[in-house]
Amino acid sequence: MNREIAVTGLTAHDIATLWRIPKGTIYRYAHTYRWRRYTDTGRTYYHPDDVTATFDTLRPEEG
Repeated sequence: MNREIAVTGLTAHDIATLWRIPKGTIYRYAHTYRWRRYTDTGRTYYHPDDVTATFDTLRPEEG
């Protein structure tokens, strides 16, 4: 896998830290919302567009 691509993904740890949610919730969202993912050197990375689209839908901006 190309290292450049791997750097742009988000790990479960990244997502948990940014959105302050448990990692178990991230795995459930990844499955439910069919996030694109790939693995590089044993680490799973989620596509940032899929992650942000899910959280934008779940937590719409307040007016």
